[in-house]
Amino acid sequence: MTTIKDKIQEQFETLSSGQKRAAHYIQQHMQEVALQPAHKTATKASVSEATVHRLAQALSYPSFSAMHQDIQRYILRDQRAVKNLEHLTSRQEESWLEKHFTQEMDNIRETMLQTDKMQIQETVRELLKADRIWVAGWRMGLSVTSFLSFVLKYMLGNCELIPQGSVAEYSAYIRPNDVLFVCGFPRYCSRTLKVSKLAKEQGATVIALTDSNLSPFAKLADLTLLAQSKSKGFLDSYTASLSVVNAIINEISYLEKERVKVNIERMELMFEQFQDSFEWMSRTK
Repeated sequence: MTTIKDKIQEQFETLSSGQKRAAHYIQQHMQEVALQPAHKTATKASVSEATVHRLAQALSYPSFSAMHQDIQRYILRDQRAVKNLEHLTSRQEESWLEKHFTQEMDNIRETMLQTDKMQIQETVRELLKADRIWVAGWRMGLSVTSFLSFVLKYMLGNCELIPQGSVAEYSAYIRPNDVLFVCGFPRYCSRTLKVSKLAKEQGATVIALTDSNLSPFAKLADLTLLAQSKSKGFLDSYTASLSVVNAIINEISYLEKERVKVNIERMELMFEQFQDSFEWMSRTK
């Protein structure tokens, strides 16, 4: 049976830009949409109510009401969604701090459920066999990409974070046996997307960490990892994205224990040479 998510996935490229925004919001917030009227869905998706109604027609529903009923049927078939729905409708009012941490936990839980062990292993295999690993993703995404590039450089020695101001210079050196790891979340940075396209054209493998299969990065990448980024504040959360990155790092340590050990020992010697640590107390009296 074709589900609402299947219909969005199949028809997404034929939708208008406003309808795409609405479809993306609906796919990412299915439980909430099941409980709210069209005008509220439109407000949350930053589109007009008419756009939401036109989206229903574009997805072959006779009306928004029919699409809304299909969404409700979809989440009722998903026992995990039922539990979330019950949680949303029955829990007592929480403080802003409790809401914050609850959302962070929900992001990690949802990311865990949509991440397959084989995806992590395949990602790690591509990274390990790469001649060079390039990492791209700026603005808020730097909280993920700067951490990942530092640790991969520390562990493997062949990773570079592409600076936002030197995209052209770095992109010129991407080769067919390289891997580009990109972090692409709304608003979907056009410069990061351009680097991804260039890397693809130059024969490199593109691995994307993004929020949805509807993301332009997901459609371009050879491998796609998904992470939830919902937030109770005005900024998206990257907690789940960092959890995915940590899973990749842990798998690298497991599969390439000796290589990582040699590189870390070499790095520690360099730290000693440059005295890259802080002495709390002088050893001289």
